[in-house]
Amino acid sequence: MAADIGMLLLDSLVLVGAYAQGQSANTDDLSLAFRVINRKIDSLSAEKLSMVGMHRAAYTLTGAASYTYGPTMTWNAATRPIKIKSASTLAANNVERACNLPTADQWAAVPDKSRTGVFVEDLFYDNGYPTGIVYVSPMPASGSIILWTFEAIPKLPAQTGTIDLAPGYEEALLCIAAQELCIAFQRPLTAELAAAATQAKDVIVQLNAELFASPMPPPAGPGPTAPPAQRVA
Repeated sequence: MAADIGMLLLDSLVLVGAYAQGQSANTDDLSLAFRVINRKIDSLSAEKLSMVGMHRAAYTLTGAASYTYGPTMTWNAATRPIKIKSASTLAANNVERACNLPTADQWAAVPDKSRTGVFVEDLFYDNGYPTGIVYVSPMPASGSIILWTFEAIPKLPAQTGTIDLAPGYEEALLCIAAQELCIAFQRPLTAELAAAATQAKDVIVQLNAELFASPMPPPAGPGPTAPPAQRVA
């Protein structure tokens, strides 16, 4: 749902007690609220909390052993993902086959990372920042990789306008940011605000827990689906 950014900033200042309902906030205080909310969004992303819903995207395979992944990278994702939930290769003949998502230790144990092939069997994402790298084995020279990912909570783009937030997220951002603003304005953190912030965050934590555990939707590729790849030692 579309949230009014200006009202979100003002409401956070009202919750702190810095302003009364109906008062207009000055520019400096609105700017502070803007920075605090965006920092709290960063903090939530660091906790691996994502916007509700998974994102599907396809990226071209060129025979490389690895690909940079994220905004403006080789695999150009508009938003840096929180987590890759599932991956598959869509070959040039329109056959789609799921691939493994190994841990770092499992990826290190892959014996031959120089093999070529039609389908990726193992895909490892290092979660690097600011540049994430995806490693693949074998290395297909054509086709696409299909990634289902959890997306980061979007930051406020400006102090005015609107932002699309899933149900429950506006309240969480409002209350969590208000707690931080209590420090800036030297206001006591009331039991009511602390409880509201805890409850609001618990809602999005629960939403993420349910989403992370949810089964994947069926492949959306145009061709038949082959079974998951089996690694050959």
